[in-house]
Amino acid sequence: MKYLLLGTTAIVAAGVLPNAGFAQSAVTDQPVSMKLGGQYYAAGAAMVQQDDNPGEVAYKRNPVAFEDYFLIRFVGSTTFSNGITAGVFTRLNAFSAPNAAANTVSGFQSSNNTVIKDSYLYLKNAATWGELRLGDTSDVRRDVAVGAAGGVTGDQNLGANSAAIQFLNTPVWNLTTYNLDGRGTKVEYYSPTVAGFQFGASFTPDKGGGHSNGPGNAGDNSGPVDNITNGLTPSLLNGNTAYDYYSFSGQWTGVFGPTKLQATLGYSSAARKNGYSGTLAKTALGQGVPQPDTSLSSTNNASPQVYNAGLQVDYGPLTLGVDYEQTSALPGGLFSAAPGQALTFTSAGLVATSISRTNEMINKQVDMNLSYVLGALRLGAEYSRGAFEGITGDANVKRAAIQNEIQAGATYTVGPGVALTGLLQEAIYDANGKYVPLAGSYSSAATGVAANNNVFAKDSNSTALIFETSIRF
Repeated sequence: MKYLLLGTTAIVAAGVLPNAGFAQSAVTDQPVSMKLGGQYYAAGAAMVQQDDNPGEVAYKRNPVAFEDYFLIRFVGSTTFSNGITAGVFTRLNAFSAPNAAANTVSGFQSSNNTVIKDSYLYLKNAATWGELRLGDTSDVRRDVAVGAAGGVTGDQNLGANSAAIQFLNTPVWNLTTYNLDGRGTKVEYYSPTVAGFQFGASFTPDKGGGHSNGPGNAGDNSGPVDNITNGLTPSLLNGNTAYDYYSFSGQWTGVFGPTKLQATLGYSSAARKNGYSGTLAKTALGQGVPQPDTSLSSTNNASPQVYNAGLQVDYGPLTLGVDYEQTSALPGGLFSAAPGQALTFTSAGLVATSISRTNEMINKQVDMNLSYVLGALRLGAEYSRGAFEGITGDANVKRAAIQNEIQAGATYTVGPGVALTGLLQEAIYDANGKYVPLAGSYSSAATGVAANNNVFAKDSNSTALIFETSIRF
């Protein structure tokens, strides 16, 4: 009976599934498998020289400092027999910091810096229809930008034009890849590459992204104040100042003998919130009566815009990079602590009232870097320049403060993924105009620079000797 049952089962299987054996052996597609990787940077700096007199930005600041930057990547992908690749990417910031409230001059904030920076899934077939992404990541303009990852370290993680490890005692910093939508949840598309050309587009409904605490809270995730508590989509009445972020990019890569060229163009913008809780109409860039943009009810600024252009040239061991970025009408301005435009003055010439007028403000930043690789040694130099309008508190909102940074040094590769870097950096801040204090004069305080002192309107400079070690895994 046992043999009869097995035989009958085999006959049925052969009849119903005539290709069952073949199908089992032909299935080669595999699910996504995850890999762990990342990088750790740790650096120390000594301020060889800095302006640290009372009232200046470096007053009562320690001339010696250490910083670290730890990224963990969870990456997974698989390519199916139909040519489609599916994958996921997650990047985690994992700093050693206590998870507690820290009292700062701007209020209370969490000192726990362990956050997810990027997290998205993608499907692509680079040869036919391109790549589609969905999740939390930078827009296409910022993603494709070239020309900034060069100089001493070969990346953008240290010193001039870096948002990772930076030792500066100046009021501002230079960065040519500004993240307009804060990595909000978005959809991105990259076209196939044809004759070296590729274009991209991305759309983000809300800067807050899709990080909700369950169904019914998606409308509450997008700002500190939200007037709709049960909505399933982001509220236009939340605390954010813009929505519907969009971005476009174009890039080209060409190889001519030993020379490789990469060029990129990008544009990002968003819709400012106007008329949803107030009656003020939207005004164009550079037009209209100045209005504050510190609250939603009185927002009256133009839509923010970011332009970027980059070029990188690789010729054997030589690399030359140039990246330029211009921003305008950024909500709150690029530096939120800046005093804004002065409106009225006291009889003593002090600022009596001021207002943020970001629809008049344009910031321009450029980074140029050169490096030469000689075996395990990389020699590099970098120069960045930023011009920031309307941050000094002057009545002339078009007056631009200038920040110049220059650095030179070398990176030695100890072994695969392990490097040591040393560089000298000079940062020079020029207020580019007369000093206009917010109110009164400087008075010493235990907290350092007094709140009534306008460091944005004072010239300052600092020189730093920086050492870094980095490990990639």
